Amino acid sequence: MNRNLIDQYEHAPARLRAAAAGLTHAELTARPGPGKWSVLEVVVHIADSDAISIDRMKRILTEDNPPLLYANETAYVDQLFTHDQSLEDALTLLEVGRRQWARVLRRLPDAAFARTGQHNRRGTVSLGQLVGDYINHIDEHLAFVHGKRAALGKPL
Repeated sequence: MNRNLIDQYEHAPARLRAAAAGLTHAELTARPGPGKWSVLEVVVHIADSDAISIDRMKRILTEDNPPLLYANETAYVDQLFTHDQSLEDALTLLEVGRRQWARVLRRLPDAAFARTGQHNRRGTVSLGQLVGDYINHIDEHLAFVHGKRAALGKPL
């Protein structure tokens, strides 16, 4: 396991915070392209997804090849009043969750990153794979946030 990935995992939310900075509530909830979600919906989605991912990683470490269930991200955004949630709270949850979990990841022996779980849609996933996936998850959504800012006339 490349231990530098843990630092990237922990610090990735700072890029998301910077990308959402300076937008009004109306801009945060607007839905210009690309994608159909607003900036706020993207940020809340990432915070929700991260909470699920940390639970999955904990289960991989504490259970033998546990089942890992799919979470319907579209239903979360559509049915959990995303536009009534706080950008600041979502970013704080994301940052604190990653900071706290990175402390655990740093203490693990390299062999722990090969431990696996069984995702009901993706199949076998390892702890190390999930760490990398959730670095990429923020990077993938940052492209949408930057595109939305540009569509709003507020590029970074």
